[in-house]
Amino acid sequence: MGSEDSNTPVLQYSTLAIVIALALAVSTASAQNLPLYRIAYATSVENPTALWIGVEQGFFKKHGVNAEVLFMRSGPLAMSALAAGDVQAVFTSANNVLNGAAAGLDLAVIATVIPKAEGAFVARPEIKKPDDLKGKFVAIQSIGGGGWANNMLALDYLNLDPERDRIQFIVFPDQAARVQALELGRVQGAWLGYTFADTLKKKGYRVLVDLGRAPIAYLGTSLVTRRANIRQDAKGIEAIIKGTLDSIRFVLKPENRPVVVKTLMRRLRLSRAEDAESGYESLIATYSADLRPNPEGVQKIHKILSKANPNMAKIKPEEIIDDSIVRRIRESGY
Repeated sequence: MGSEDSNTPVLQYSTLAIVIALALAVSTASAQNLPLYRIAYATSVENPTALWIGVEQGFFKKHGVNAEVLFMRSGPLAMSALAAGDVQAVFTSANNVLNGAAAGLDLAVIATVIPKAEGAFVARPEIKKPDDLKGKFVAIQSIGGGGWANNMLALDYLNLDPERDRIQFIVFPDQAARVQALELGRVQGAWLGYTFADTLKKKGYRVLVDLGRAPIAYLGTSLVTRRANIRQDAKGIEAIIKGTLDSIRFVLKPENRPVVVKTLMRRLRLSRAEDAESGYESLIATYSADLRPNPEGVQKIHKILSKANPNMAKIKPEEIIDDSIVRRIRESGY
């Protein structure tokens, strides 16, 4: 009797452990059974935080999809992956969509997370005014990518034309490399996300234009997919949008600040919390839970792209937008 009693706690513990293990196995199996949706992004700034949070906090799984977020070196590369069916959506800006559409791809902006231009065009301390950039070098991520578009918008706002003013672009694949190029004097200007721009500003570098504050109409970072995906899998695309919406709401709640800051530190490989705090503040200033793409935001960048791409004349800027799923979500009251 005494021996039997002494074993009872062990048996109860073993049974509990088995129940927990089974529950975890069922949970894992359930997650593995969810359809996989890959979302690509091609920026090394704070913009994709909504995607990272969506995965980390389980918001995509909540709506029935297992989302995988992938970094790619450039916007055009990400769009190529979308065209090939290797990813189901891309988190990018209007210029990449316009270039893809001009090349004949059936692309559509389905939800806009950042409904304006953002980031800052930063110049070395010796650059006192925009005209000082004439004949100088500017760092970009890639030709035709989102960073390139932000550089072009900034230069246009500063009344500078790369061809007329002999401004040359040099490609550096990530933000850290562009920051280093500025500090070493290899380039004299570059567009950067707020996290990195604020760090240089504290060192005496000049912000020639803050795109988020300047009156520049632009359709910023958005979820983009193929129109075929909307027709064939509207439910899955809606789940991606809802998961992103949940993530945006999470980011915008002040009580979640510590979680978001930790995510920024880890994802952007920042050693100091204050640098991540700067990125967080920019998200609060630029993220929108409205999600409806604004056609007017495509017109300016369409005009800029048309100077270099004659195929751009074949499309109307507003034709790259399909807000049908966002409207349905809004009408449902979600």
